[in-house]
Amino acid sequence: MKHFVAGLTGPAVLAAGLFTFSFADTADAQMRELRFAEFGPNRGTRAAALEWLDTEMRERSGGTLGLDISWGGALLGAKTAAQGLADGVADMASIVPVYAPGQLVAYEVVDTVQYGDEWVGMMATYEFMNTNEAALAEQKSSGIKYFGNYTTGPTQLLTKDAPVTTAEDLAGLTIRATGAFVPAVESKGASTVSVSQPQVYEALSNGSVDGSTTYYYVVKAYKQYEVAKYITDLNMGQVLAFGVGMNMNTYMSLSDEEQQLVDQLGREFTDYMAEKMYESRTSVRAELEAGIDGHKITVVEPTAELRASMVAIADADVSSWMEKAEKKGLDAAAVLDSYKALLAKYEAERDANGYPWAR
Repeated sequence: MKHFVAGLTGPAVLAAGLFTFSFADTADAQMRELRFAEFGPNRGTRAAALEWLDTEMRERSGGTLGLDISWGGALLGAKTAAQGLADGVADMASIVPVYAPGQLVAYEVVDTVQYGDEWVGMMATYEFMNTNEAALAEQKSSGIKYFGNYTTGPTQLLTKDAPVTTAEDLAGLTIRATGAFVPAVESKGASTVSVSQPQVYEALSNGSVDGSTTYYYVVKAYKQYEVAKYITDLNMGQVLAFGVGMNMNTYMSLSDEEQQLVDQLGREFTDYMAEKMYESRTSVRAELEAGIDGHKITVVEPTAELRASMVAIADADVSSWMEKAEKKGLDAAAVLDSYKALLAKYEAERDANGYPWAR
């Protein structure tokens, strides 16, 4: 779906990164606002990154491309985003493949490895989604063009009333969890439920869950600190099958110069998001511990045994993804090996040169 706002611009020349984009000189050029569906609120690190993207798109296109962002699931919710994007309800959207079973299975491989470094994981995912044949084929068949990536950062455990530091502390609790964290939590005697992040606040408040596998920025963005008292600093793997997609027809309707701009912005957005998530991990933790609006979170450390056993079980859960991928006709082992090779590539780059923002 396309949304246009009339406007006048002069000649626009963009110089960005490796490319220089020259947009047409026209006396009656129009601003094309791409409808963007975001299920999260207009606050927090992800929201700030989307506003950065809108600003950059407008400036670099010379005022001919921008975003019209619908916040808080007003256009598409977390569970409807991928299908709604494919159907053209939005031009762009934040998507979580796990909420669209069978649609982007290759993308889900990035959540099968317990790897906590934001930049390494995000850049490996970005290259995977733009080069892996299975991932590209799924995008084509689903009508979704991958744009860029988010990350949740390393996974922590938020609990409402009591701290969790040992396996015994988890026994009998009901925890909101997804993916590989489901077997990891259940192995310690807890039960799990699937609840989207925008609904976690209410679930904690009414007692339908005792806790949630989560991330520092999410606790702040969704104000979950108002209804929970403790975070166990597990620092397990991050969710990387979590990014921005574009409706394929929308992408194909762009000019060559606009497509090049979108492609460059996708990579820069991913890099930018990695930097901000890396920086926010410590700053948000400090804010939560100090207190926000009178609500403090106590951060506790898990025993080494608890963390190691949960990581091992989460890592072993790759078999469930491989079974899903094989049923769809994918060469699961080859897809997984491709992603692991990219993790190694970006890990080596980080070790040799440091993070891009610190070079």
